[in-house]
Amino acid sequence: MPLSNEELRQRLAAQEWTAHNIRLNSDITTMPGKPDFMETDTRLKAILRILSFIYGDRISGLRVADLGCLEGGFALALAQRGLSVIALEARRSNFEKPLLLKEHFSLANLEVRQEDVKNFTLERFGSFDIVLALGILYHLDRPVDWLHQIAKLTRTVLIIESHYAPADERALKLVDPGISNLSALKQTEFANATYEGRWFHEYAPGADRESMPWAAYSNPSSFWLTKESLMLALMHAGFGLVLEQHDYSAPFHKLLTTTLSRGIFIALKNG
Repeated sequence: MPLSNEELRQRLAAQEWTAHNIRLNSDITTMPGKPDFMETDTRLKAILRILSFIYGDRISGLRVADLGCLEGGFALALAQRGLSVIALEARRSNFEKPLLLKEHFSLANLEVRQEDVKNFTLERFGSFDIVLALGILYHLDRPVDWLHQIAKLTRTVLIIESHYAPADERALKLVDPGISNLSALKQTEFANATYEGRWFHEYAPGADRESMPWAAYSNPSSFWLTKESLMLALMHAGFGLVLEQHDYSAPFHKLLTTTLSRGIFIALKNG
């Protein structure tokens, strides 16, 4: 049963929503005055298009993991379409938001867990048809290791939306100053392969990570892979087909790929 307007207002007053403006009913949204997430988010629309391309109309009942779900908009959209969704979020302040969505919309097929994505293992969670890693890969200090880890849980498709490190100094100079605090190119190795990327400073050791909802959770610095290394890491992790999805970004392609150094990557298992 949906929560009353009074209860919704009380719950929302204790939360600070920063990303997903969800319409809860005709009177109340989570971020009044902001664009409606379900109606306008181009990443969500792109994800729905690629899933339709892969599965057609056979998506109901598929098992989905939304890793680092933030405020739960993507998890909610998929659960409302009949998929079985587990949403992981480490920060308590963020975790309470998808919990509110699950409760208000009475979604038995949406499970929300407070958990660091680094603990997402086959032994603990089982396998999934679809894994979403949206805005999380560039917040990790060992992204290649993690991609191999989550590949073991992915039966068909992994969808990554992420920043990537500019591959040379000329490209680095074009990146938005807000995210250009990147190191010189460094190398990292995993399973006898070498990858390149740049370190990004997230916060000082010992900082209150609960007060920074958009930062890494369990590492004060993160390692951004270059686009080439990201795609190679996916292939080495067992994904036979790796694509970059551009349909959602065509109107602002240069801004996204040059200024923000960001994109959506689709990784598919063979068979």
